[in-house]
Amino acid sequence: MIAKQLFEAQLQQIFRMLLENKTNEQIASELKISIRSVQNYKRRLEQRYGDYQLQKTNDTLFFEGQLYKNRMLTLYNALENQVTSDKTSGVEKARCAEVAAELILSVLKIEAEGIKVIQDIILKNNNSTNKGQRVLNNLRSRSSHLSTIENDNNDKSDIKEYNPNRKF
Repeated sequence: MIAKQLFEAQLQQIFRMLLENKTNEQIASELKISIRSVQNYKRRLEQRYGDYQLQKTNDTLFFEGQLYKNRMLTLYNALENQVTSDKTSGVEKARCAEVAAELILSVLKIEAEGIKVIQDIILKNNNSTNKGQRVLNNLRSRSSHLSTIENDNNDKSDIKEYNPNRKF
């Protein structure tokens, strides 16, 4: 029991030193252990915290993707307001509508990629099926909502298709 506690204390101490960007040689000389022991401790730390760090990275990437999509949708809504505004000229409305269409297509592509990635994760990890399935269902419902918004916008009769040769 004491040996395990000493091992854990040594492991934590080496972890702190690694966070301070100390080299294997510096750690070994400070703790009066061999460089090979330091390498073994580092391997143990990587085993212990590697999976956690990978999941944290994946979660961060997923969050940043969601944040990016939300910003794009906010911009889309602003452009939509410009298109439906009476104060905006016809040329500006056409340009706004074109940019808005490109934005919503980009968002839908991102949603589709997210669904594909989560499906791959579900297939690889049966342990996280419930969490992955819940995220997948949320993405699907959101994606179908975005498709509905896009279809509603395409059905508006007061918005005409952009024609660069058209005279205003």
